[in-house]
Amino acid sequence: MVRALKELSNEGIEGIIIGDTCLNMEMGNKTFEGDIDLFVTSTSPLLEANKINEIAREKGWSIGVTTLGTPSITMTVNDEEVVVELFENIMDFYIPQELIELCKQEYEISGEKISCISKECWMVLKARRGSNQDLAKLSMVIELAKKNDIKIDKNKLRNAIELFQDESLHIYERLKNLGLRF
Repeated sequence: MVRALKELSNEGIEGIIIGDTCLNMEMGNKTFEGDIDLFVTSTSPLLEANKINEIAREKGWSIGVTTLGTPSITMTVNDEEVVVELFENIMDFYIPQELIELCKQEYEISGEKISCISKECWMVLKARRGSNQDLAKLSMVIELAKKNDIKIDKNKLRNAIELFQDESLHIYERLKNLGLRF
């Protein structure tokens, strides 16, 4: 994962990880499965899609498309395929800049700094989207919190929810229905 993000950074594609990888990192997992969801802050994946395609072609990476229509890149790192899905604010997919500022956490892995959102903001994004898979993952995290296996900063959680003004009641309700107490 670190080498994949470093390769992208060397090409001017930088951002903050917003997906399940964040939760894995915060829980101390050393192995990562699945793709890396990168909210790009250095450029627009949509407006710069041709440039990203050109970089991928030069590097021998495969290019694909996310469910939102933004580019995804598949590269081989240490004989393993790594998929990095590039996201930005588009249509219903919106992450306020204030959320990034509130929730940005940095980890040092193999001498490189990796930026992720905190588990509290991850929870808000999952509750906001609300797919069955998202709700199942949220339920697991809430159960871990109930057992005191992880700690949830409820002030940070509330602050993150409030950034989605029109949807905040819906997000609170989803989390309460999953057993989270505020």
